Amino acid sequence: MRYGGILDLSTVDFPKKLCAVVFFVGCPFRCPYCQNYRLFEGGVEVTPEEIAKKIRENYLIEGVCLTGGEPLVQNLDELTKLIELLKEYGLAVKLDTNGYYPEKLRNLVDRLDYVAMDFKTVPEKYAEVTGKKDSFEKFLESLKILVDSGIDFEIRTTVVPTITDEDDLIRMGEILASYGVEKFVLQQFRNEDVYDPKFREITPYSKKFYFKVGRKLKEILKEVIVRFEGEHVL
Repeated sequence: MRYGGILDLSTVDFPKKLCAVVFFVGCPFRCPYCQNYRLFEGGVEVTPEEIAKKIRENYLIEGVCLTGGEPLVQNLDELTKLIELLKEYGLAVKLDTNGYYPEKLRNLVDRLDYVAMDFKTVPEKYAEVTGKKDSFEKFLESLKILVDSGIDFEIRTTVVPTITDEDDLIRMGEILASYGVEKFVLQQFRNEDVYDPKFREITPYSKKFYFKVGRKLKEILKEVIVRFEGEHVL
């Protein structure tokens, strides 16, 4: 497994749980606003057992968040083994994913406790943002898997000017509602250190914008969350 490090304790990466965060290296996308772009390449090769051993020594946590990069880039058998080991330790497991690997997600979803999946933008902009022509189709496949699984999950969008505006976000909410999704999260865009230097010059939307759009989305979705200087459930 291509490994980028562990954050020993987080209060924000797993809803209602203290967790450790495992960062995996590698991602098929090249989103220009990505803040974890240093995890596109590099890292070190480790076994599931080595990662699990590091986590087992942490007595403060209730769960583990697998993130990246894109965790599902990793070998499916090794991911399965890691999740099984964490479960043996009595830990809940959350997966962060961009939705590009629906078949791997299908194989793992019954072993997971929570999934957070990215929804980058409206369909016609998806390939340009991600760099992959089939990325929106893969996202929809993964979305169906999550909805059908019954697992607790959220769909989240980092709201970036030039990539998503108010009308885009409403359309995205309508797409999610049509699939039976209940929870949509609007995440704050931070421009300080991102993959494409041009996006460091983009002024983020105001907090007022997030709440304005969030309230409109609440008319079509059961739960809307704004993550901007904290978490706000609308």
